[in-house]
Amino acid sequence: MDNPSCVIVGVQATAARLSQETVAAQEMLTRFAEWQGRAPESVAADTTYGNEEFLQWLADRNITPYMRTRDSIHRKNSPFFGPERFRYEREHNRYICPAGQPLNYGGRVYRNRAFNYIGTRKRCGACALKAQCTSAPFRSLNIHQHEPARQRARELANTPEFARAQRQRKKVEALFAELKHQIGLRRLRLRRLKFVREQFFLAAAAQNLKRLVRFLSPPTRPILEVTA
Repeated sequence: MDNPSCVIVGVQATAARLSQETVAAQEMLTRFAEWQGRAPESVAADTTYGNEEFLQWLADRNITPYMRTRDSIHRKNSPFFGPERFRYEREHNRYICPAGQPLNYGGRVYRNRAFNYIGTRKRCGACALKAQCTSAPFRSLNIHQHEPARQRARELANTPEFARAQRQRKKVEALFAELKHQIGLRRLRLRRLKFVREQFFLAAAAQNLKRLVRFLSPPTRPILEVTA
């Protein structure tokens, strides 16, 4: 959607699976870049899109992500230090905890596509900050392979630009409400994905035509009050 005009510039129908949300976003952004000859400067979305792979995909194309990371809810409710409190030492491939103790590299977790860094019972057990760090005998960090992209999104979430982008994102929700309540697309009439895609394209065209009429209509003159 184009923010100033609320004109729909991309439509993508997918299966009702969470994993397909970011796939659809990538396809729409790719089509937009081919159409405009450049990628958008930024993208605002909800937490559904804040996974590591999509954030890295945006970083590779220099697109600023205004979205919260998927782990933000868990991290908000956690009483322990988050990964951002640990400092990475590239020359030693280890992390330094808030108390200044090292967490050494412990191997790769292929299932989660992450790298594991662990402390020791001796150092963690005697640490004055242990109650704020872990309930286990020692602290362990699982750092995703795309952690830099995720950390960039976390930092952006505390900026005025993020708040402004999220306010603009509400316009998209208004378009969905219009689609249901004014266009009447409360449920799909056809089966199979290719037919569903056609329904969405037609509905988006109808919404854009409404805006075209508004843009092309001459401005109405204010009614002048006549006094005797």
